Amino acid sequence: MEREQASMWYRWLWLSPLLTVPTLIAFASSEIAYSLPGIEYEVFAVLGSALWHLFLLIPARNKESAFVRWHGRQALTLAGLRTIVPLYFVLKFGIDFETLLFIPVLILIWLFGTLWGQNQAERGDCSLARWFGRADELLPGPALDVESMLKIIRYSRDPQERQKALFKLKELGMVEEL
Repeated sequence: MEREQASMWYRWLWLSPLLTVPTLIAFASSEIAYSLPGIEYEVFAVLGSALWHLFLLIPARNKESAFVRWHGRQALTLAGLRTIVPLYFVLKFGIDFETLLFIPVLILIWLFGTLWGQNQAERGDCSLARWFGRADELLPGPALDVESMLKIIRYSRDPQERQKALFKLKELGMVEEL
């Protein structure tokens, strides 16, 4: 359940360009943008289109599951990276042909970053939690039922994940020592 919920938010990252790109174009061509001096209108357009990613605050503030919360934060980090890249190119090059170089970089971040995060959610892992030394929060929570833990023990390729599930079953008194 937690894995599916965490994985679901990466679907938002797959679909978000359908909203952020038209919003970027709309903001860049709006009257408000043209009234701003210098390249500030490009910055306004990039930051304005990035507001769609605030939806990721929902999983990042999840009170019921640390696993979903960490994946929400990780998805939010990927969205932030997808905002910083065009912002950097706009500030560095202004509106020139070089600015368009951010498009392939964004596509790579969109493709590989989202795939990476979604695969981690499905495996029950989260790099962001490990990088911050909080991997212990990813232990199966009380909402994880016995059937799910048995599936992890039987089918997971990750030995640490199997060990965590076995430990949880031992805590529940469902495993005997040999």
